[in-house]
Amino acid sequence: MRGSWRREFLGGALTALSLLASCAVVPALWAKAGAPFVGAYAAALISAFLATFFLGLWARQPLAAAPALGVNVWLVYGVVYPLGVSWQAALAASFTASLLFLLTALTPLRRILAGAVPAVIVQAVRGGMGLLVVFMGLQMGKLVVGSPLAVTMLGNLSEPMAFVALAGLAVSLALWAMGVHAAAFWGAFAAAALALLEGFLVVPDAPFLLPEGLDRVSLALDFAHIWELSGVVLALWLVLFFDTLGVFAALGERGEPCSLAEKRTFAVLAAGNAAAALFGAGPLALAKESAAARAVGARTPLAACAAALCLLFVLFVEPVAAAVLDFSAILAPLLVFSGCLLLKGLRLDWREPSEHASFFAVLLITPLSFSLSTGLGAGLILYVFLEVFAGRGKKVHPVLFFLAGCFSLYFAYGTP
Repeated sequence: MRGSWRREFLGGALTALSLLASCAVVPALWAKAGAPFVGAYAAALISAFLATFFLGLWARQPLAAAPALGVNVWLVYGVVYPLGVSWQAALAASFTASLLFLLTALTPLRRILAGAVPAVIVQAVRGGMGLLVVFMGLQMGKLVVGSPLAVTMLGNLSEPMAFVALAGLAVSLALWAMGVHAAAFWGAFAAAALALLEGFLVVPDAPFLLPEGLDRVSLALDFAHIWELSGVVLALWLVLFFDTLGVFAALGERGEPCSLAEKRTFAVLAAGNAAAALFGAGPLALAKESAAARAVGARTPLAACAAALCLLFVLFVEPVAAAVLDFSAILAPLLVFSGCLLLKGLRLDWREPSEHASFFAVLLITPLSFSLSTGLGAGLILYVFLEVFAGRGKKVHPVLFFLAGCFSLYFAYGTP
């Protein structure tokens, strides 16, 4: 029993550790849009703490909630900047989309939308998310970098970031081969120890800082331009719903009746998003980094509660979080290892062209776009398109036509 408790708390701590990047980067994005950074940081951490805690306490899931990096980038660079609206107006759009999301979660519309998605897409989402998490880790460790000639290229393995990340990953894989359940943790620990030993990671002299600035961002919503942002609201509702659906399908535990577990998870995240907008933070999402808990065998709500407590602690140690983020190679082994575990057991023997094409579309586009909802949308559009031309259009669920149309409009007008 003691071992299981230790495993759950370790899984929660590892999940929180891998969320440091989004918890620090997203407030910085909103600071560029005009919001005070200290207030945006406090709002993001408090919102993530509350949503994660209730995901464990009420939804009974070992999942964490965190600032949605891709969605927040879109809101800042695709809405605030080009449309010339204030960050307060963008928060109002996020709040309105969250209410639509909550309405969907609590009504039969959630079951109708979720039930229309074919099994091949659900399977592909799990694999796509695994590749996305792996790619995130490779980039954080500088093992893969941008290239002027191609999309990416191999990083310089002699550089400190890449060297530390590769050493930590080697430790994780070696311990995994030896049957050690906490291999992901010890790999990250080895990377941190090596970084400290070599002087790449420096612990701040004043590691603690009381949160401040929340009064400057909370209840700052501006609804004056909400009708002008109606397209943004609908696109955001669509993205939040299907991103949640994909992560839950890949990582959610279904010990209770699936519909109840799914309903509670969706409701918690929707309410958490509404609360985040009121606090002054951008949208939240189910964290793909929750795979870190799965990597050490954590499967119960205790993992979410432990992650929530760690996020609350991070609220008071912003200087330490910034130091870890500055040398993100420490987090790379954890994410790469966790993503690889998600790829286990994928089914590849799909028979129809629509199944093959949509499956690999999700697998390919998800890591390239750094967005689970983008990969899911591309897979749904391709599935419907090929089913129609295969003469099986009448067998396609009508909701799939609606979803394919919505995602088509999103790709045409909603993406930056």
